[in-house]
Amino acid sequence: MAKPERIDALVLGSGEGGKYLAWHLARSGQRAVVVERRWIGGSCPNINCLPSKNEIWSAKVADLARRAGNFGAMTGPVTIDMAKVRQRKRDMVDGLIAMHLQNYKDSGAELIMGSGRFVAPKTIEVQLNEGGTRLLAGEQVFLNVGTSPAIPDVPGLAAAQPLTNIEALDLDYPPSHLIVLGGGYVGLELAQAYRRFGSRVTIVEYGPQLAGREDADVAEEIRRILGDDGIDILVSAKTLRVEGQSGQRVVLRVLTASGERTIEGSDILVAAGRRPNTAGIGLDIAGVALDDRGYIKVNERLETSTSSTWAIGECAGSPPVHPCVARRFPHHPRQSRRTRAHHTRALGSVLHVHGPTTRAGRAERSRGATPGRPGACGEDTDKRRVADANDRREERLHEGARRCG
Repeated sequence: MAKPERIDALVLGSGEGGKYLAWHLARSGQRAVVVERRWIGGSCPNINCLPSKNEIWSAKVADLARRAGNFGAMTGPVTIDMAKVRQRKRDMVDGLIAMHLQNYKDSGAELIMGSGRFVAPKTIEVQLNEGGTRLLAGEQVFLNVGTSPAIPDVPGLAAAQPLTNIEALDLDYPPSHLIVLGGGYVGLELAQAYRRFGSRVTIVEYGPQLAGREDADVAEEIRRILGDDGIDILVSAKTLRVEGQSGQRVVLRVLTASGERTIEGSDILVAAGRRPNTAGIGLDIAGVALDDRGYIKVNERLETSTSSTWAIGECAGSPPVHPCVARRFPHHPRQSRRTRAHHTRALGSVLHVHGPTTRAGRAERSRGATPGRPGACGEDTDKRRVADANDRREERLHEGARRCG
């Protein structure tokens, strides 16, 4: 093996946790290197969080334009130019990539574009996108490889080449009938957006309710909102088989409580969970242990089974990571021995359908509380709100998407 380059902080993956950590450590005087195979800045600014909110806001504007007469604003028929919707999103992404590249330059952290694979503990060989290889050995190594959409093992589904959130956010046409497999956050947000772009939409959810992690009363309100938009919803529905090709014609055989039924559509979107990007990168060679679902095992300090090697964010089964990640690792100036442990905290969430559904902390069902009463741990009842069509609140909610768009 050739002699590797010595790196103080080596980060595999440029997502939320990895990039902020690298920028901070580089500004602190360490040699920090980030290896990224495709998405500069990770999935959030490229294919997930921000692009979806950008297009959701476009869909909201279309919906408001159709209902403008209710507010005394007279308009003509509303048509959707999906190519322009997509270009608005792409322009935002281009701006965010430029911002990330400037942050790498300003901080002194090095970004290497290529595919990394462990060839020894704390040593990564990078197949550079532009050709050639580099061999890097990190004093400290941080795994930030994220997750990808999971495709359920349903006969005919993979062969139908279904959309995931990545392709759905890059369409230049509204599907005539979009079938959404999965009633979680991603599926619900994109279902409503495409309904407002003019598509007929059907949601097929395997579980007994939409938004399965939410309390039943919240899930029922979400179902009412989407039903009022004209979205067809099936819950407790098992997809048995898929035939056809997404983008042309697809046929689903679905088992419901009332028996089997057939659903025909033009496109199918799979939003049925995520899988960790931990396969094929040599984690076994690095001595990094995985759980039975393929996620990286970590302790309360996000340390893996290999010394001086940490895992950040979704690949370790944690929530998506934000800038505060740097404080969870040694050597951060605001870190102390007393606060170094990473504890599971009650994190808020926002479902971007209209009206936006927010939750502070865990759902009552997840902590064994009686709805409307404090939980067993003495926590206050979760505060949630399904907002009305309040323009000012929606402006705040979507401010980031508008500002970047």
